[in-house]
This record gives sequence, structure tokens and C-alpha cells, in this order.
Amino acid sequence: MVNGIYPNNSKVKSQLNLADDDLIRLLQSLSCAKYKILIKEPSNTTVSSSDYFELNSKFTDKMRRIRVPLPPVDERKKVVDDVGKDRRYAIDAYIVRVMKSRKVLPDQQLVAECSEQLSSMFKPDLKAIKKQMEDLITRDYLERDQDNPNLFKYFA
Repeated sequence: MVNGIYPNNSKVKSQLNLADDDLIRLLQSLSCAKYKILIKEPSNTTVSSSDYFELNSKFTDKMRRIRVPLPPVDERKKVVDDVGKDRRYAIDAYIVRVMKSRKVLPDQQLVAECSEQLSSMFKPDLKAIKKQMEDLITRDYLERDQDNPNLFKYFA
């Protein structure tokens, strides 16, 4: 950083060995967080490729070590969504597997068996199991008994 840097400067990216998103997150942490180690022009909280950064020569702090947190990555939300989707598929598979072998089951017994089998993979939420049971009804895998609504039938 001789005079200043731009986020789209390939020399800075190659020296830091960072991807574009990571470089922007790092620059945002250094210029927009509690400790303003870098001065950013224009002075706002978002970082774009046209922003200009330079070292804050007036920066001082009595602490010897400063922790500069990175802003959170949106990947975490994507991972949580993917895990949720995988769990829904696993719940569907176990419900269909149990119902295929039993043909007719009361809802509480079906929930208990699925919960027991899924517990080796993850702690299943009972609401999620019931939601997937209703979803399987709409997709014509299961049906409720006409006489007893608490009884499920496998729809082959």
C-alpha cells in the first residue's frame, strides 16, 4: 500500500492471495468497523470496486493487539438451507420406507418410528416429521383413512 489501493487492484489481490469477496470483506473490516485502520473514500459502510483506501496514519490505540472481526459470510445461510433440505429428504425417505413395509399405521406410531430411525443421523423435529407427512399426502405417497383421520395408509 504505497499511496492507496482499490479493491479491484489485481496486484493487491495476488499479494494477499484472496478472492474478490474475501478481499472486499477484509477491506470492509479494516475501514468500517470499530477500529478504522484504513481510510475509505467515499466514507460509507459498503465497499465497492471503485472505492479508494489508504492507511490511516492517525490511527493509534493503547492495546497491543487489536481484533478486527470479519463481517459474516452469507455462505452460512446457504449451508443451513442445504442441511434443512437434506433433512427433509431423509425424513421423506424414512416415512416412505416405514409405510411401504407396514402399509397402515397410526400417526403417533409413524412419527415415533421415524424419529427413532432418524435419531442416528440427527435429532429430528417432530413438527418437521408431521410437516413432511402432510407433504407426502399432497404428493400422493400417503393418504388418511376415511373413518379414522389419525390413521395413515401407504398409497402405492
